[in-house]
Amino acid sequence: MNNKNFGFCENKDISHKIHNLITDNLLGKEQLSKIERRYDDMRNNFFSYPKEFVTEDKREWKFSDDLKPFAPKGRGCYSDTTAVPIPITHPDFIDLTTRTEEQGRGAIGLDLPTWFYQSSEAPFIMIVTQDPLRSAKWYGDEVDEKYICNDAVVSSPFGLQDAHHRERGTGGKRMWLLVRSLLERGYNVYLTDCRKFFVYNHTQSDKYTTAEKMDIYRNILKKEIEIINPKLIVTLGHSAHKSCQELLGDNKRLSDYIPHFSGTAGHKIKEFFELDSKTNINELANLYADYIGQLVEKSKQG
Repeated sequence: MNNKNFGFCENKDISHKIHNLITDNLLGKEQLSKIERRYDDMRNNFFSYPKEFVTEDKREWKFSDDLKPFAPKGRGCYSDTTAVPIPITHPDFIDLTTRTEEQGRGAIGLDLPTWFYQSSEAPFIMIVTQDPLRSAKWYGDEVDEKYICNDAVVSSPFGLQDAHHRERGTGGKRMWLLVRSLLERGYNVYLTDCRKFFVYNHTQSDKYTTAEKMDIYRNILKKEIEIINPKLIVTLGHSAHKSCQELLGDNKRLSDYIPHFSGTAGHKIKEFFELDSKTNINELANLYADYIGQLVEKSKQG
């Protein structure tokens, strides 16, 4: 299974619609060519690694010329990354680029939705998490403006676009095990965030995410659902579940709360699945996938 990409970000119709959804509603129409190249880069480098993790049997991630990581001269930068800055020109979010030091500058996160498309017969599972966290250590927290990244730092949910994060990433390995378990059960899988932009830190991001911004996110999420037409919308963690309830209301395809599949949620996972003993992450991924499969079957009956 290690040499399969499970149709990662494939299907021209979905690609066209998602590319335009992102530029028309989040980044600005001017960024369409960069978004198209970013998805090409993610597809072409699915089995590649960030430079520092390349060995004789591992190939290096290749960036498009104008889509490379933020690395200003004269300061350290985040080297274990395949995330890239893309300018924000959309009028609804141009305010992100003019934030003051007091508001928290830089560290603007945007995760592009990703999907694994195996066939038109396979039903889609839509996995929704809260927001695309970025560290101000690498993209903000500097006095000198040239060290502040005022563009969106663009990656994908859990960094599943590169092999290193699927194998060793803090959350990437866990989520890849879950996603792969669903794929091996015959589902297509789509991953996205309910709150599309993350800003500086959790406190500032919450302040930035006003009712007006949530209305925009609501429209985007509804359009994603229209494009993908999932059998089930799975929210991971209390924050994502609460946000999706606010955004989608009484949507019959929206799952009840499921704990986030992360190491910090170990106690909640144990309670949720009523586990008496320690369970390794491979077994947990299968538990999650089995549970999600059961929810899909219930939705067919209801």
